[in-house]
Amino acid sequence: MTKTTLKIQGMTCNHCVMRVQKALKATAGVQDAEVNLQKAEAAVSFDESKVSLDTLSAAVVDAGYKVVK
Repeated sequence: MTKTTLKIQGMTCNHCVMRVQKALKATAGVQDAEVNLQKAEAAVSFDESKVSLDTLSAAVVDAGYKVVK
């Protein structure tokens, strides 16, 4: 299992947090995702043989937010 932290722009409330967390957890290969509003980031545990960082970023973007590198 690989762990990474994604910096996320655009979250303003707990609804945003839940939306990003749901999108990440629904991505095949993701074991867990914990989103923190105050830090504007998501800690993600995933199987890198099944999902890439680009796919994780795309899930966040599809949920309506931006991943900052």
